[in-house]
Amino acid sequence: MSKLILVRHGETDWNAEDRIQGWLDIPLNEEGRRQAERLAQELAETKIAAIYSSPLKRAFQTAEIVAEKHHLMVKKVSAFKEINQGRWQGLLVSEARKKYKNLYQRWLTHPLEVVPPGGESLEEVYQRVVKACQALVNNHPQETLCLVTHKVTAALTKCYYLGLDRNRIWELLPENATWEIIDA
Repeated sequence: MSKLILVRHGETDWNAEDRIQGWLDIPLNEEGRRQAERLAQELAETKIAAIYSSPLKRAFQTAEIVAEKHHLMVKKVSAFKEINQGRWQGLLVSEARKKYKNLYQRWLTHPLEVVPPGGESLEEVYQRVVKACQALVNNHPQETLCLVTHKVTAALTKCYYLGLDRNRIWELLPENATWEIIDA
């Protein structure tokens, strides 16, 4: 059985502001870099066969800091990008709640039934993430892989491997710069 170390990227200025990032390419802030250094220290003794990352700066920068301790190159996987939140991207959460009041509320209560305007559904994200994870696990049997991703993609990965209902996604969202190991 392979193992996946699921890592959520370090903090960005937009995380600190509670601004929706989605596919917008926001880099780590100073705190995010410190968090990534802490992650690298925490994972320094863990034998990691390969490190894969979302191509978005915040995840890739986090992955590079972790990879340096392991003398590994980070491989970008587009499927690990965060959910595309369409027109919500760039808005503060409070602005999205106000501007898209009913839709945003439904997003919080029935997430599988809502698609952010101009974005993608949780089902679309789930399918791309699961397909990519399955391919990596098939290529790395019995190995430990580090996946540096985002809040929603990490939560959906957990849903798949732990057999959890995707409607519970909001309960599974990781904090910035956290990690956990799951069996794959």
